[in-house]
Amino acid sequence: MNPYDVLVIGRPTADLVFTGLPSWPAVGKEVWASDLTVAPGGAFNVVAALCRLGMRVGMIGTVGNDAWSRSSLEAMDAEGVTSDLIQRLDQPLPSVSVAVTHGGDRGFVTYEPSDAESRIVCTGHALRVLREHDAQFLQCCLNVDLAAYARIARERGMRTVVDCGWDEHWLGGQEIRTLMPLADIVFTNAPEACCIAGVNDPVDALHRLAEIVPFVVVKRGADGASAAVDGREYHVRTAAVPVIDATGAGDCFNAGFLYGLSRGMPVEDCLGLGNICGGMAVQRAGGFAGAPRLDELLARARALGIDVDGER
Repeated sequence: MNPYDVLVIGRPTADLVFTGLPSWPAVGKEVWASDLTVAPGGAFNVVAALCRLGMRVGMIGTVGNDAWSRSSLEAMDAEGVTSDLIQRLDQPLPSVSVAVTHGGDRGFVTYEPSDAESRIVCTGHALRVLREHDAQFLQCCLNVDLAAYARIARERGMRTVVDCGWDEHWLGGQEIRTLMPLADIVFTNAPEACCIAGVNDPVDALHRLAEIVPFVVVKRGADGASAAVDGREYHVRTAAVPVIDATGAGDCFNAGFLYGLSRGMPVEDCLGLGNICGGMAVQRAGGFAGAPRLDELLARARALGIDVDGER
């Protein structure tokens, strides 16, 4: 048996989430938020959400000796996530994201070290860990390191799952289309999918992306989620919920989807589980604060008629 269900490559960040704004900030003007939440985020969102579902998850990343890095390690401990696969460097390595939410959406300002030396160190550590550990799934970002990660994952029998981040220039370029087929499963949200495909409609984008990769999921927020798998399409709507903060909702969706997939559930049921997790996440501030525990997820799934008790 694999020691892990899922390995996740990524840097834990510190998220400062401002909610309850009367309007979006404007240049030269000040707006006041009614609430501020400081919580770990970044790649840790999906790690924490998976852990809450009882999955054995290992986070592969690098932190420094600064206060933000120490806070991330403390959060991992509080959520019961092992930090055994985290590399600790004796130097500052802060990774901070400020999220401003209004009208059901959010905007970000993010900082993390982007110098070549830091990237080489982080990538090298991830490659070493991958060569030493096994899992059912590997999740990482859809970036230039994917080729190296996917090769090792394939050699070790893991399925590689990638998620996109918002970088309009990167998403609209040709290189991302070359890298996508290296993954076994591609997660995108609707704006990312449309940007990659060069269209305005998420369903049209799904069709275009399905020509590039055989297993793609498009997270469509209040409209639910869609998938194209080996030429077959699936569309599952979601219940309307009050939105406090959408930060991390896509990560929590991934956790629910992978929980179902790891148990051999049909794609439409995996989409349903993802929708539940994403819908619960947006009702609380912070990337994973609203992510359900396993008993909560199963109870809500049963209420929706999703078969979570059948033999697989």
